[in-house]
Amino acid sequence: MKPLLILATLAVVSPALASAEWCDPPIAPTPTTPELAHDFREEFKDEFNQYFRDASLYTACLDAERVRVFQEMQITTQRYERFLNDSAK
Repeated sequence: MKPLLILATLAVVSPALASAEWCDPPIAPTPTTPELAHDFREEFKDEFNQYFRDASLYTACLDAERVRVFQEMQITTQRYERFLNDSAK
């Protein structure tokens, strides 16, 4: 009966643990010439501002993923300890 309970628990818990988020890294603005920078100043400002917004979202995503993996590691450690205890009996 115990192995069945463990399998049922894994079926419920594992999908939630496997929902890793993909974090898209920002794309830095490409270097330009002083002439182009002068002619397209506003466009380049927008591009840089977009980069900084994307970079902020990216680092927040990485932080959230780090927290998720840490929680997953704690749960997996508990599962492993239960496995070791159950398999020793």
